[in-house]
Amino acid sequence: MVSRYSYEELRAKATAPGASQSDVDALGQWFEAYGSRYWMGDRYDADGLYLYPLYKQIGEDQHDIIGYTFDQTESLESLEPNN
Repeated sequence: MVSRYSYEELRAKATAPGASQSDVDALGQWFEAYGSRYWMGDRYDADGLYLYPLYKQIGEDQHDIIGYTFDQTESLESLEPNN
């Protein structure tokens, strides 16, 4: 469960060498729940980190967030289970 007070722990896990995608996603979920002031229109910007949501198109004008990345150029396919 993500809580308002877990940011430091989540950031440490997400930025550690060998961090998993689920560690990065947990930080993104924290920003979704508590970090709206860090939203810059296309990314979260806090403590020198840029965290970008990754979207999957589900309709003409609809998208779901499927993960997060620190790399703006990361492709959606990298999160697909078979890749």
